[in-house]
Amino acid sequence: MLCQVDPWVQTIQLLSFGARFPDIGVEATSVTRRGASCGRDVKPPLAARSPHLKVSLIERTTSSTVTIAWRDPTSCFYGAQIWRAANAKVSGVCALSGQRIRRGDRIFHPHRSKPAPVNARAMILESALNEIEPLQTCLV
Repeated sequence: MLCQVDPWVQTIQLLSFGARFPDIGVEATSVTRRGASCGRDVKPPLAARSPHLKVSLIERTTSSTVTIAWRDPTSCFYGAQIWRAANAKVSGVCALSGQRIRRGDRIFHPHRSKPAPVNARAMILESALNEIEPLQTCLV
């Protein structure tokens, strides 16, 4: 089976590598091709994919949902995306703060839908959102 690397993805990866390693040359192409595989979604960490990623909290809609603006000029734009609270099922990196996420940490993730959003695997630590805008509770 012959696998082809998407030319757009390869271009973005090469540009990203070039920004971090100005002296990089032909070796980047071979590394990129080795990282590609058939039938699996192999991607570098979120921060490495797009150094231009902008994530903003628009609104806390409930205690378990928030509306996020996700701007990544290399892959997608969601102006008002609903994210839901959960416990992290896998380790990762917080898209908002860059902090490490461990399995079991309280996180927010994009609402599941079909087709899945491009950023479906992204996570934001609940504590990072609380630093921006703590959840307010009203006492009656």
